[in-house]
Amino acid sequence: MLGTLENSIRVRPISSELSILGNCDGSARVKQGNSSVMVGIWGPVEVKQSKEDPEKCVIETTVKGATGQGSPLDKMYEEAVRQTCEQVVITSAHPRTCIQVIVQVESEDGAILAVMKNALCLALMDAGLPMRSMFAGVSCAQQENEELMWDPTAEEEEESTAQYTFVYENSRNNVIYVHCTGESTVEQYMLALQKSRQVATEVFGFYRESFEKLLRKDVKFQMLLPPIIKGEILEEPE
Repeated sequence: MLGTLENSIRVRPISSELSILGNCDGSARVKQGNSSVMVGIWGPVEVKQSKEDPEKCVIETTVKGATGQGSPLDKMYEEAVRQTCEQVVITSAHPRTCIQVIVQVESEDGAILAVMKNALCLALMDAGLPMRSMFAGVSCAQQENEELMWDPTAEEEEESTAQYTFVYENSRNNVIYVHCTGESTVEQYMLALQKSRQVATEVFGFYRESFEKLLRKDVKFQMLLPPIIKGEILEEPE
């Protein structure tokens, strides 16, 4: 649970499980309140010649909803996941290959895109892929009285006039992805952006705690731990 935020910022309990799938290279489950997402990473693996890129690996994403039926939102989520992967994974380290990402929404009760991003980050680190930084997703909803609510439930999202999802990277704490719906003023947007950064900082601390727990269970895993978990910035190969 994130416990060092100012009183005006409320977030639900958050928990994670790492290396939960035995048939992939990295996996993670993140639960925030009653929203739960599991992510599996396969790769780098061989790719058909028609799809390969001689300069980098190709990112393929699939998002499966909790109902098991596809929806237009799934395509938006797949594009959002792919964009974030291409921003943080050093794809030039594995040219002519493919990284497959499968996202399974297990239960949905608000802030689902942020939960996806957080599960994705942990799964990528669990896979030991070279990354420029960690990243954290934060969702925020603006109510009719213009008050902001972080990590909203589905009911709170339904009653809101605007919704934001921000993704921050930890090397410089910059925002690398934004998704907004509804109507809002520039002032409200900037306030949400600024305060959501505080939540992201707490999420980064939660990531480290998650891997520390895994390390205590398996000391050998420390050899595979991506340097970025220790705050090091990887240089992209020339």
